[in-house]
Amino acid sequence: MKYQLSGFFKKRTKKEYGSLLFFLGIFFLPSTLFLSIIFLLPAAILGSFSNNKNFFKDKWNYPFLIFGIFISLSAFFQNYFLTNNYSDIWDPSLSFIGLCNWLPFIYFFWSFQTYINSPATRRLLALILVAGTFPIVITGFGQYFFDWTGPFKTLNGLIIWYQKPIENPGGLSGLFSNQNYAGSWLNLVWPFCLAFFLEKRKNFFKKMVSLGFFLSVGFAAFLTFSRNAWLGLIITFPMMIEKKGLKIFLTLFFLCFLVLVLILSPIFSGEFQNTLRNILPQKILLEFADDGYVGLDSTRIEIFLSALNLIQLSPIFGTGAASFPAIYFAETNFWKGHSHNILLELAISFGIPATLILFLSVGSIMILSGHLIFLENKNNTSIIEKAYWASLFFFLVSQLADIQYFDGRISLLAWILLASLKNIIEENNKKEIIN
Repeated sequence: MKYQLSGFFKKRTKKEYGSLLFFLGIFFLPSTLFLSIIFLLPAAILGSFSNNKNFFKDKWNYPFLIFGIFISLSAFFQNYFLTNNYSDIWDPSLSFIGLCNWLPFIYFFWSFQTYINSPATRRLLALILVAGTFPIVITGFGQYFFDWTGPFKTLNGLIIWYQKPIENPGGLSGLFSNQNYAGSWLNLVWPFCLAFFLEKRKNFFKKMVSLGFFLSVGFAAFLTFSRNAWLGLIITFPMMIEKKGLKIFLTLFFLCFLVLVLILSPIFSGEFQNTLRNILPQKILLEFADDGYVGLDSTRIEIFLSALNLIQLSPIFGTGAASFPAIYFAETNFWKGHSHNILLELAISFGIPATLILFLSVGSIMILSGHLIFLENKNNTSIIEKAYWASLFFFLVSQLADIQYFDGRISLLAWILLASLKNIIEENNKKEIIN
């Protein structure tokens, strides 16, 4: 028995051990970041040794490395050289803490690539992501329909989950802090659920399981009552389906749009409109009607303008991470945790140059991979690869109107998806060289 166990361990390479740890970490990622990191950190270290490319020999790492240097310099200058005009309300050391939202992920972006460097491993990653999201769906439904609030404990109290009671208006949040974060995660995973459902397969049981995940994740995203989540369900759908399905989708979209016009437009006010409004759930109506915005302290436009004014104060190095909420509160007496736009938030935190470098780097990967997946190799591209692009595309777009990136689970997944798309580009380049 001892000899068999010894042989079992000896047969495995560093990459195989790292791959096992990586996929375990991904499985636990949506449920608990703490347990996930326990697996992902050693996986990243092992990935560093098994990666075919040295960090400094991979040209894709250069812009992210420069970005990391810029934001580190910004934090250093904000603490030791620049005048802090808001010392009474903001601590510049928060900029060093803010680096944790970016620097580790540059390393993860490179080190995890070795585990997702083929269509087969990316398909496995997608499967594990969907499976790992199951606890989010179950706890979310329990919270929404049965008032589950916890706390739920495991590992002798090492991990404890809390769920907020849903207030009116409010939506499903599950194991996330609020419904917008839950909606963002479900939006990231939903294209993979759709992809597995659309795959051609003869096994009836697998087809029903994929249908169950597709419907439950989509329904959970709907129950978050997050407009971002709803928009994600709508936008990613046509990216994934064929022309025949697109016609059906456009028809349903037009009917839904028509219903909203009939319900909200003053042109159709009267008994018919009131009847339709009584049919539609009040929570849905509040997301679109003027009544849902009564008492709103600040509009998105006002927040964006305030953010732009703040960027002008220090456009090169920024005013510092987490400075926006403190300054905005001091000026308006309204608390906003961030500027609701990831580019504005990054420019406030670390300056315009760093923001442009990251924007151009991520944008290049999205454009090149999108061209390969949907245009150049569209007939040979699996629907799973399309799901990778659709998932990350909407996430990036959604961060222009709200920010869920600062949840560690969501940001980690976003960087892993970006690494997957980078691998798709690299694989295509290798094929062209061979041919």
